[in-house]
Amino acid sequence: MKLDKSKELYERARRVMPGGVSSFMRAFQKPIPLYIERGAGSRLFDVDGNEYIDYALAHGPLILGHCHPRIIAAVEQQLHRGSTFGCQQALEVQVAETILGVLPWSRQLVFSNTGTEAIQVALRLARAASGRNLIVKFEGHYHGWADSVLIGHRHAQAIRAASREKGLLGNQGQSPSVLQDILVLPWNHLEILENTFREHGDQVAAVITEPMQCNTASILPKDGYLRRLRELTTRHGAALIFDEVITGFRLAPGGASEYFGVSPDLAVFAKAIAGGYPLSAVAGTSAMFRAVENGRVRHLGTFNGNPIALAGAAATLEVLFNPAEDVYGRMRRLGARLISGLRALSSPEIPILVQGLPACFQMFFTGKKAIRDYGHYLAYDMSRTQRWSESALHEGIFQMGDGRWYVSGVHTDDDVTLTLEKAERTLKRLASDPAFSQRVASRD
Repeated sequence: MKLDKSKELYERARRVMPGGVSSFMRAFQKPIPLYIERGAGSRLFDVDGNEYIDYALAHGPLILGHCHPRIIAAVEQQLHRGSTFGCQQALEVQVAETILGVLPWSRQLVFSNTGTEAIQVALRLARAASGRNLIVKFEGHYHGWADSVLIGHRHAQAIRAASREKGLLGNQGQSPSVLQDILVLPWNHLEILENTFREHGDQVAAVITEPMQCNTASILPKDGYLRRLRELTTRHGAALIFDEVITGFRLAPGGASEYFGVSPDLAVFAKAIAGGYPLSAVAGTSAMFRAVENGRVRHLGTFNGNPIALAGAAATLEVLFNPAEDVYGRMRRLGARLISGLRALSSPEIPILVQGLPACFQMFFTGKKAIRDYGHYLAYDMSRTQRWSESALHEGIFQMGDGRWYVSGVHTDDDVTLTLEKAERTLKRLASDPAFSQRVASRD
């Protein structure tokens, strides 16, 4: 596989852009950050003419794949009407009604542009509703790049109790003062959660959580954990916020609240909501939005409710929620087949762990039966997965560098069959690589 044009563009980019990329995570793609020319359905084509089966889906948004004809038609129609107005439009009402129709626990929503923005909206609403400042979050959970929440995401040592240590900060240049209003807990540990509420319950404005820990090993909540979280927040007058930036419209039409059967007070949606266009939303109970209605919380943003993004959302949601399309059945079936096939490629020399759900899962090379928490994740040698991702790329499998796979509504049985064939060839090649096989054989 040749990457000459990508290499040339990357060298040019490094001269005019720090690190040569527009988003930090892209810098870690091996052997170099790829430059993509176009996408079609489940496929990506780079500037060198290489074709890939795409399981990264632009880090999640492309739930209907690349250039879905229904989305293109809707966006093209809106382009001829206008790109932005600074006024209200019918699409806002239409898309809001569609979303609230699959979220029976919610009554209203507001639009913004990115997941990071929407998280900040949700936190502000929770603080306004409670009159408190303290936010509880969990280690390994990612809620965007803003100073107030880029805490306890990729710290060097797992924590064993509620913490606000300086080492939890995610960036240089991040003010340590944000730690005053954040308490980070290990996830899936009921005793620590209950102790935290006994000690701080009257100070907690909200608990924010990924309902499924998609950003760290696709770890599922333990049985009863989310329900107990719901009980504790209700008892102590705190809001429960589900960060559904990834799980929203992916696990089920009603997202994680439908899939796990637990209703939050606020939920944040982005990525899949508009099939690849920048749109996010915060949905919630009427009580959560009173401060917006009476003006105590100002929801601002020039591009909020952008008509082009909303046109993409209207088309995306129409396809997703149409039973005749059976998008969710397809993703569950193909994802389960892919997981089963990858697990079947495991061997004593290269043991494979796949965990998560069919629509979103992660693949690791370890003899462990599961990665159960952030400590287990830290102990895993991520270079194994990175080596796999780079080698699989040369076979035409495109996925995220952390071993994450997303399945879309346009992947096919033929895609899965071909992917498993390519994966088998990749593993055979890696088995002959002493550096890879020795690292894997050492186990964790």
